[in-house]
Amino acid sequence: MGVLAGCTTTIVSNPDTFDVPADAAKHLHAGGSIALNNAYPLELPKQIWTDGSSRWMGDLKQYTDTAITMLGKELKKKSIAVDPKAAKTVVLRVHGVRASHGWTIGAVLTLEAQYGDGTKSTITTKNNSPADAWRAVDGALMFAVSGLLSDDKFLAYVNN
Repeated sequence: MGVLAGCTTTIVSNPDTFDVPADAAKHLHAGGSIALNNAYPLELPKQIWTDGSSRWMGDLKQYTDTAITMLGKELKKKSIAVDPKAAKTVVLRVHGVRASHGWTIGAVLTLEAQYGDGTKSTITTKNNSPADAWRAVDGALMFAVSGLLSDDKFLAYVNN
């Protein structure tokens, strides 16, 4: 990826770049419904990398929307309906996004899930891409969602 001196590039995520591994949701019980909500009501652009003259920006709301879409796809595969009116709620928030630029492009981020019963899970992941920052961020989001799907607190909340 070429970055011109003095420019700002927005790194937008895409929930279709990578599939969550097929066995990531193997401990979820089928059935039921859940509401998946974004903790950010508005766009929240943050600088995720700079070399002093160029910078990459990311929108935490948009990254969280990507995680919600990825998670929703996996829940639907287990016949768990994603319904904004469901009694069970999970509020997701991606934060702490940092990128690095070297031989590969790296991305580190944290995905938090706040459950309707007051419990919470925090998953921090990293990913490296030999290609570009977009794939590094998308891969880190995929790893975060995969980690959430096997998290004991997530499973206890969704399966009960």
